[in-house]
Amino acid sequence: MDVTRAVACAMVVLVHTAATYFYAFGSMWLPSVTYDAVARAAVPIFFMLSGALLLWKDEPIPTFYRRRALRVVPPLVFWTVVYVVVFGDRSISWTAQVAHYLMEPYRHLWYFYVALGLYLSAPFLSRMLRASTPAETRIFLLLWFMVSCVLNQVRLLVSEDWDPPSFLGVQLFSGFVGFFVLGAYLTRYTPIVSPADRWRCLLVFVASVAGIVVATYLYSGYRGEPNEFFFAYQTPLVAIASVSAFVWLTTIPRVPTPLMTPIRWIADGSLGIYGLHPMVLWLYVERLHVDDDLTAPWARIPIVWLAVFVSTALVIHLARKLPLLRRVA
Repeated sequence: MDVTRAVACAMVVLVHTAATYFYAFGSMWLPSVTYDAVARAAVPIFFMLSGALLLWKDEPIPTFYRRRALRVVPPLVFWTVVYVVVFGDRSISWTAQVAHYLMEPYRHLWYFYVALGLYLSAPFLSRMLRASTPAETRIFLLLWFMVSCVLNQVRLLVSEDWDPPSFLGVQLFSGFVGFFVLGAYLTRYTPIVSPADRWRCLLVFVASVAGIVVATYLYSGYRGEPNEFFFAYQTPLVAIASVSAFVWLTTIPRVPTPLMTPIRWIADGSLGIYGLHPMVLWLYVERLHVDDDLTAPWARIPIVWLAVFVSTALVIHLARKLPLLRRVA
């Protein structure tokens, strides 16, 4: 799982790097759309990893909650304080801002809140999953895909005010819970994938990414402004890309031994990298303008992404050597 976690971590940084150039048409817009589409599976992969690791556990609920809370709550509070101190509104007290952002996530920190919700549901989902046959689980996942992905895409394109899960009373099949269950299902019931199957997964991923790029290009042109509706995590193309990427990554047969050390560093520090990288990206692009001399549109985003990712990973790796920071980084 370390390889999958490390790749997903790198993809998250690429999503935010590409997004820097998304919100205005120009020479950087199509590269931004393309790189964002390639990396869009990152967050669903993280939720699938959590499901794969947690939903087959059978432990007392209080014990499970205590362990998960220690994993999520300290980093949430720490990174909220950090971002308030660095980017907060100086006209009001930082304690008031921290209290506000602990109830309403600060930008990318929304992930911690969703993770908390999934962890709360995990013991009950686990019991449901272990009591269900593979066929019954597939029915659950199909219903989730229809409600949370297909109808959500319709909602985005037709009427953003429409809320299909509430309208139909099917909240059980909404949100990120499907990715959570998918991770558990795929790791338990997917047979050993042959090289031919892995190539098919890669082909499905490429086709899904291409579909996201084309749909975003055409719909943004139709709207006359950049539009992210086909980038939403709970949409059909992103879900398909995420599943194919997850299966492909988790069935990599062998990784060269010299690569395993940095991969473990990244995997172990993925939470800290997630927390810190937007600040490093802001420093490089908004303050230092390191991308100003990068004139090749298709090379600009990968170069900035590599600089941000490597810098952040090194800082977090060093920070994790301090006992007090290991829990939050």
